[in-house]
Amino acid sequence: MAGTALKIVKFFGEAPKLSPELLPETVAQYAFNLDLSSGDLEPYRRSEQVATLDKTGTIKTIYPLYTPVTGEIKWLHWTTDVDVVSTQVEGDTSQRIYYTGDGAPKVTNYTLATSGTQFPSAYYNLGLPAPSAVLTATPTAFTQKTTATRSRDSGNIATIETSAVHLLTSGDIATTTSLGGTGYNLSNVPVTVIDATHFSYFSFGSAEAVTADIAGLVDLAGLTIPRQYVYTYLTQWDEESVPSEPSPVVFVKEGQTVEVTGLPVTWTHGTGYNTTDMKLRIYRTVVGVSGTEYFRVGEVTLGTASFTDDVDVTTLDTLLPSEDYDAPHPDMQGILAIHNSMLVGFFGNTLCFSEPGKPHAWPIIYRRQVDSTIVGLGAFGTTLLILTENTPWKADGNNPSAISLARTDYILPCLAKRSIVNIGYGVVWASSGGLAVYSTTIGTDYLTKNVHSWKTWPSAVTPALLEGHYYRGRYFGCDGTNTFVFERNDQVGGHLIESDIKFSAAHYKSNTDALYYCDGADVFLWNSPNTYSSVLDWKSKVFTTKKYINFGAARVIADYTGTPEDEAGVSAQNQSIGTANAARLDQGDPMGELGTVEGNQYYVAGSPLQDYVETLYSAVFQLYVNKNLIFSKTCTDINPFRLPTGYRADTFEIRVATTARIRAIHMAETMTGLKGV
Repeated sequence: MAGTALKIVKFFGEAPKLSPELLPETVAQYAFNLDLSSGDLEPYRRSEQVATLDKTGTIKTIYPLYTPVTGEIKWLHWTTDVDVVSTQVEGDTSQRIYYTGDGAPKVTNYTLATSGTQFPSAYYNLGLPAPSAVLTATPTAFTQKTTATRSRDSGNIATIETSAVHLLTSGDIATTTSLGGTGYNLSNVPVTVIDATHFSYFSFGSAEAVTADIAGLVDLAGLTIPRQYVYTYLTQWDEESVPSEPSPVVFVKEGQTVEVTGLPVTWTHGTGYNTTDMKLRIYRTVVGVSGTEYFRVGEVTLGTASFTDDVDVTTLDTLLPSEDYDAPHPDMQGILAIHNSMLVGFFGNTLCFSEPGKPHAWPIIYRRQVDSTIVGLGAFGTTLLILTENTPWKADGNNPSAISLARTDYILPCLAKRSIVNIGYGVVWASSGGLAVYSTTIGTDYLTKNVHSWKTWPSAVTPALLEGHYYRGRYFGCDGTNTFVFERNDQVGGHLIESDIKFSAAHYKSNTDALYYCDGADVFLWNSPNTYSSVLDWKSKVFTTKKYINFGAARVIADYTGTPEDEAGVSAQNQSIGTANAARLDQGDPMGELGTVEGNQYYVAGSPLQDYVETLYSAVFQLYVNKNLIFSKTCTDINPFRLPTGYRADTFEIRVATTARIRAIHMAETMTGLKGV
């Protein structure tokens, strides 16, 4: 304020914590349905209804899947608090999603979820049960073979022909005895199979053509070692279960064939699992210098009862990966995708991590505990925030096997899981004294400490019922009755605006900057580019002057001609109204229902035909003096206008309501003084 003139520009929203007299210059007592991105008073656009859902009850979660080619949205919806994350699997194009909050954790994709009339129509349980069958291994005895011929080339490679099928495998360790010639009889020599009756090995000596030799003997050599077998389930989505219990130990030499039986031929773990084209993977133990490991020896389809293992040990290169691929806890909730292709969830005071890149696998060995019941989770950068009924915890690390937990120092309980939002600069949630925040720059603190106090916060919103969502760097919150948009601002610390919409569920689509919300059974697109402007309402702080004065002139600088977007929105709205009216006229029912009857006269309740929307761009200006409304005017241009005379005061407030964009409000004691503002 300068002298006896007042110029209001760079508008802000509300700060209920402060009294009207102590608000910063352009912070409002009341701010409704307005976008303050530019510093002007600019109305949000009206919501556009885009779908009607088919579930009864209060819908608490919505999530879009997209019809291939057409891009039509199919809205998955639940009457419970459901958390959804999209696929973490490379190359998946099926729109696979994982979710918790609807019973045990689940997984589905577009085809499954939209296969019926209510979405999601079908799904699978997330994870796989442990196989229950135990395999049996039966070694086939190796019979000593007699030779038929011998030979050796110039490179010292001996070739032996046996009189019958030798049953050796390349890499087997054999012993040859009683052969004639020099250097043919060796112990523990690795062999290479040529065909069913021929094998070769390194034998130092002179070259020799094929020579009959029926006295020689061939036998398996090497150590007799213990061996066990396990199997796993493998789904069509390449999800592998934990292994079965090991088979009883058998003792074999490498090269012996082992018949593995007892494989399950049917699925015995109940319904709800992804059993289409189910396979079984078979693994066997291999003794090495660092211990015994399970290596894969084969893969069969479910329904195959046995497997013949004649695989040479030197060809085995795939270790059993899924020893700890446990199914998620059935009570797990709050699923969240974080860095390094990890998913995280919780139950009670227990934090759960998936195997990186394996959304179906939730190893029990990765579970960690905190000291309070977990309410929800939030992620910021590479930090996971565990919000509890008491103090938040932080988890850092790029692998669940090396996660470090640390409790923060600030007691900031989370009062509503659905209030947790990654706002871009940190994680925000509803706490006892306002919206709390964690970020690497702020630490933990109350984000709304300049806007709300411990007194105003619970009177403005019910924190335990608050649902929050991200929108253009702002926090969009609703408790079912009260809706607000909070925006951080370095100049005033932050401010908020109120909205007349109500929602029980919402979803922000970041790549299209679209915020969808659910009110009843209807889904709306908020601030839709296909509609026209809503009515904004803004009331200034209480301005006080150093002396008693009479403001005598004012003007409201606004875009009274509207914007191309408004014109397009009004045109689209009128086109829709025209179509609806034409349909009503075609039905021959333009008059609506009859109202009351008096004598022989009927009073029509009104026509159901809709009026066309007019592109009216005006602003209602109101002046309050000493807290009382003394003047109101509808402005349609930027020209100055006179204010009432006959009073002197030092307390003034201004209120404007409009569908136009207001850029400034000027007041002065005289018309001449207004020119200098």
